[in-house]
Amino acid sequence: MQTVIKKILSDRKRFLSLLLLADEQETMIDKYIGRGDMFVMYTQDGVAICSAIVTDEGNGICEIKSLAVAPEFQRKGYGKEMTDFLCLHYVDKFGLMTVGTGDSMSTISFYRKCGFHYSHTVPDFFTVNYDHPIEEDGKILKDMLYFCKYLTLPQAICKNACTEELILSLLNIWKESVKASHHFLTKSDIHDLIPDVCLALKSVEDLVVLHYKNAPSGFIGIEDKKVEMLFILPDYFGCGFGIYDKESMQIHSWSQRDRELYLEDMKQKLTEYLPNNSFIQ
Repeated sequence: MQTVIKKILSDRKRFLSLLLLADEQETMIDKYIGRGDMFVMYTQDGVAICSAIVTDEGNGICEIKSLAVAPEFQRKGYGKEMTDFLCLHYVDKFGLMTVGTGDSMSTISFYRKCGFHYSHTVPDFFTVNYDHPIEEDGKILKDMLYFCKYLTLPQAICKNACTEELILSLLNIWKESVKASHHFLTKSDIHDLIPDVCLALKSVEDLVVLHYKNAPSGFIGIEDKKVEMLFILPDYFGCGFGIYDKESMQIHSWSQRDRELYLEDMKQKLTEYLPNNSFIQ
C-alpha cells in the first residue's frame, strides 16, 4: 500500500490516540510533544496509521521519543518505513540517532532490524517517571534501554587514498583524544609518540574513518582482525561515535542484562568482519 509521510506543524494532540500507543501516559507525552519534530504517515485514503516524534538532544544526537503504528496496521512494515524515513531525513543534520524503550524483546528486535545497537540503560526509568505500572509483552517494565544508530557512517580508507592531509587530521584527533583521556601521559610523552603514530596510521592493515559535519571525527585501525587503535574527538566522547563508546568501556559495572544485550550486539557486529563467525566467547 502506498503511503505518504507529512510533517505536523500544529494541533499535534489530534493524534493523541496514536501517541498513546507508544507512551501511555499523557503527562509524559506533554514533555516532548512541543519540542520535537512530528511526522505522521497516511494511507492513500488519508488515514493516519503511524506517528513519530524526534527531538534534538545536542552534540549531533537526535532521539526518537515516540514511534507508534495503529494496531490494524502493525507488523506490516510501516514502523520500519517510518524509521527509515527518519534516518534519511536527518542524515545531514545529526550524526547519531537514539531511541529509548522498555526491556521488551519484540521492541528490541524491531530496532535491531532497523539497524540500531544497544547503547546503555537508565535504571528504574519507568518505575520513577510513571504513575502506574507499564506492561509490555506480559512484562512489567522497569528500566529504559537505549539503542543508537549512526546516521553518518564510517568509511573504510584504502591505503592509496590515505593522503598526507588525512594523516594530519587523524593525528590531530589522536592528540586531542589522548590529551583528554590518557592523563598519565605528559605533553612530552605525546610529542615523542607522534612519529610512531604517523607510521601506524600509514601502515595499519584496515583504517576506518568516521566523518561528521564534513570532517573526520574519529577513526579505528584494525590489524590481523584486531582493533589496534580507536580514537574519537573529545567533543564526541560518550555520543556513541566509537564502536566501544564511553558507556561500553564500563562493561564490568553493568548489570547482567546490560552485558547480555551489549555482547549480543557486539557478536553481531564482529561476525560482519571475521570469517566463519569466529567470535570468541
